[in-house]
Amino acid sequence: MNDIAHTLVIYWRRCYLISVNGMMCTKAFFVLMTLVLLCSTGQALQTFSGDTISIDTAVADDIIAAGNMVSINAPVDSAIVAGGTVNINAPVKGDVIAAGGQVYVNADVGGKVVVMGGNVNLGGNIGTNLVAAGGQVNILPGKAIERDALIGGGLVVNAGRVNGTLTVSANQFNNTGSATAVKFHKVEDQAEKRADNDMGFNIFSLLAILGYFILGLILVKYLPGIFLAVDGEVRSSTLLKTLLGFVMIIASFIAILLVAATVVGFPIASISALLILAALMLSGTFVSFSLGKWIGERAKKKQSDLVHFVIGFVILNVLSLLPFVGGLVSLISMSLGFAAILYAARRLATSCQAKAA
Repeated sequence: MNDIAHTLVIYWRRCYLISVNGMMCTKAFFVLMTLVLLCSTGQALQTFSGDTISIDTAVADDIIAAGNMVSINAPVDSAIVAGGTVNINAPVKGDVIAAGGQVYVNADVGGKVVVMGGNVNLGGNIGTNLVAAGGQVNILPGKAIERDALIGGGLVVNAGRVNGTLTVSANQFNNTGSATAVKFHKVEDQAEKRADNDMGFNIFSLLAILGYFILGLILVKYLPGIFLAVDGEVRSSTLLKTLLGFVMIIASFIAILLVAATVVGFPIASISALLILAALMLSGTFVSFSLGKWIGERAKKKQSDLVHFVIGFVILNVLSLLPFVGGLVSLISMSLGFAAILYAARRLATSCQAKAA
């Protein structure tokens, strides 16, 4: 848990430095959520977007909201919120996922809370777990977290009660409240210095992730059949396809080099290389969709394909950031996705030939 918390706070700090006290990071979330809103017409979710959003009427459904200021003043089932300032002033039946420059949870949440912000203030009871990252994270007096809390930040203050394990990774930790068990890891300033040195690389990485996210939303929205076909291949003989995918990636590039050695074969090799490169770049997108769909089925919650993709994309990218195992997760994702794409393409080609006959 300490390693995960350490990774969480380092990742937050990098975003924090790049985004100038969290505001640019918030704008990135605003763009992402706006895209979800634009692509979600007709889906089961209730969506809200604009400069200033105030939800003053109860919504017996899940909501997604993005704006410069977002205030939830009436009960909702669950909420995904991004904004410059986020205020949750009414009870939330399920989970809350929030990102913003300032995030205030002023009412009770029945499920879990996952939150990232420049300043995070938790002034409501949380029914299950808390995951939080921010420049400053405060659990206010008299408030309870029924299970575990995982927090990363510059300054973390706990004046409430955690009924499970409180795991903190921060520069400063002020614990005047209570917890069943407390695990504290002090983050040294070297992490921030490394973040400064890696700033250029991190900007490029964040832009690349944003690009893949946008592309994935568009493809899932307009080509759902292809994602369902690849998803079927991902779920069938997953381990075998992962191993075959790794072998096929190596074999494909060897074959391309051999074909490109001849003048006649060079155009074929060039086109093949582009197709293989496209498949490799999209492999993570398809695996993200399958991962999100699998999680949704295990949770027994009926969600749209867009929501499945968002969930899988976030989880897969977070896992790829973990030390030691992150590279392995990326390799598995690429190998499995590549094999599933080829199998789905072969199945589609066979189906087309059968219909033509």
